[in-house]
Amino acid sequence: MIYGLGDWGAASASTARTLFWLYFTVSVVGVDVGLAGVAFIIGRFWDGINDPLIGIISDRFRSRWGRRRPFMLLGALPFGVGFFLMFSPPPFEGNVAAALYYAFIFILYDTAFTIVNAPYAALTAELTEDYDERASLAGWRMGNSIFVSLLTAGLFKLLAESVFAGWFSGPDALRSGYAVAGALWGLVVVASPLLVVAFVREPERELPKEEGRPDFIQITKEVFSNRPFRIGAAIYVLAFSAVDIITSVFVWFLVYYMQLEAPIDSLVLAAVLGVAFLSMPLTVRLMQRYGKSKTYIRMMIFWAAVMAVISLLPPGNAPLVLIAAAVAGIGYGAANATPWAIVADIIEEDEWHSGQRREGVYSAYLVTFRKIATAFAVGFIVPQVLAATGFIEGAAETQPAAAVLALRIFMGAVPAVLLVLSMFAAARYPLDREAHDELRRKLALRRAGELQ
Repeated sequence: MIYGLGDWGAASASTARTLFWLYFTVSVVGVDVGLAGVAFIIGRFWDGINDPLIGIISDRFRSRWGRRRPFMLLGALPFGVGFFLMFSPPPFEGNVAAALYYAFIFILYDTAFTIVNAPYAALTAELTEDYDERASLAGWRMGNSIFVSLLTAGLFKLLAESVFAGWFSGPDALRSGYAVAGALWGLVVVASPLLVVAFVREPERELPKEEGRPDFIQITKEVFSNRPFRIGAAIYVLAFSAVDIITSVFVWFLVYYMQLEAPIDSLVLAAVLGVAFLSMPLTVRLMQRYGKSKTYIRMMIFWAAVMAVISLLPPGNAPLVLIAAAVAGIGYGAANATPWAIVADIIEEDEWHSGQRREGVYSAYLVTFRKIATAFAVGFIVPQVLAATGFIEGAAETQPAAAVLALRIFMGAVPAVLLVLSMFAAARYPLDREAHDELRRKLALRRAGELQ
């Protein structure tokens, strides 16, 4: 349970950033939507380097507190401060200056995020080698992640605009409201990893001592030579690309196509995430009974169909939207939990071939892949398509028909294509329960010196 609470910081920060940061910079601060996307991409370029580096360093790190927790302790405070600055008004006037400022803050924020989250993510595979226990750990982690995402989706924008903004007067009241919300959520961001540091103990294992400097290129080659990892990474990236695209446009879809006003839009978000949280035990049970890949394929067929239906709903029918959103929450929860449970099992495949335990490296590369995919999809494709359709920045009451159509496509057709591709990958994933159990058996014999 405490391990799952450790994801509160990363999940709340990621949810607010994905759902509301582009909205904040464009519709509240007034940055041009294209420039805001460029700022997002600049920050993401740094991600391609810092995640693998932290993963490699944490794998090689040795201390009486373990390999992961010292990094989480180091990064907790900067992580919270960086999040606060992401939702604070820029100190500069002008579109270009504001975009550059947010690009710089994004780099600072994401560096601290990586220092905390890459070691934390590695703990899923490090705390246990059991196939079903990892499914349970991933479920608890994602259950907590979805729960705090529910709170963030339902309350962050609502509190910023309807409560905190009322504490101020003048034209900057709305900006100040978001800054207060950023400070409040920043406290959660700091506290969450500190709970893991205080209460979770890493298992004691005989780990090979790493000599010399790490060879980044050689490690990368070894990672990509792992076939289960390549397939698992494809599942992970495609699934989370669908998740991130949907969450990035969901608010605009509800406001400009479904024509829902506050607080109904927040209630719809809460319905999705609330059902995702409540259905997590079902997802874990299905993984334990049918296996991770089969569960993923069945749940993604269901989710893709529901999102297609949502994109075709008639505008203005709030009860119908709430029902459809609640049903979609089942698939949304599975899309978050099952990829992590699937890729956790690649660690034993790597140990069998390399003789090393490199949870940090593999988790870091997965996070990097997601960030790069998100940068391309959410930071480039979505803003540029919207800009090309005439999307209006600022507090616009309506949008051009072409922009509204684009929002519907990003909600239905685009995620469906990504999920279908991920299902093809899942059908080819080789590490089912029997294969993983055999790997563990051979590793146990080799560790005991009975097998070379």
